[in-house]
Amino acid sequence: MLTSSPVTLFGIGSGIDLMNFGSIANSSTLAAIIMRILITITPLLFSLLTFAQVDNSKITKIRKAVEQINKDSGYTIKKLESEEFLEQTPDNGAELTGYLKNGQLIKITEWIGLSSCINITEYYLQANKLIFTYTKGSESTYLDSLQTFDLTKLNMTMECRFYFDNDKVIKTILNGATRCSGQPTSDLSKEYLEECSRYKKLFVKK
Repeated sequence: MLTSSPVTLFGIGSGIDLMNFGSIANSSTLAAIIMRILITITPLLFSLLTFAQVDNSKITKIRKAVEQINKDSGYTIKKLESEEFLEQTPDNGAELTGYLKNGQLIKITEWIGLSSCINITEYYLQANKLIFTYTKGSESTYLDSLQTFDLTKLNMTMECRFYFDNDKVIKTILNGATRCSGQPTSDLSKEYLEECSRYKKLFVKK
């Protein structure tokens, strides 16, 4: 004959015999167990909900700031060629463009031409701090007849977005991959923070 062994409900309270569970369904013991569960998880759920609301508020503010930066005009534009910001020039060149307003760097666009791909990363700044990056990776079409890649015909195959607050990532969106760089990972956020800091110094000297 099969017999039941006492089990613990959510790890709280004493074991409950499943065979006799129905007999205690309306008992004060079950009510006490449920109450203890609610008391335990309610503060946690409230904390998670509050954090999500704060996080979403920050994301909304960042999106509005980025939208405004892209709408604005009258920027002072500075450009750096590949040898001015890279140790080694990619196969198809590279360029760094800085957008300044009232002497303050607002946006940086990094264009990298790899062997058969092009990566474009946009850095958005507010009060001299990085708040958002957007990277688009595109692959060039291979021409069988010429046995070479046509960089004038590109297909976007990768996108990644990072939202920052006080130099910390608060949201990450990663999609796709390229044959040149592979699939993007969350580790890129650290690289973007470091590169943005380096680029700011280069444009100050420009």
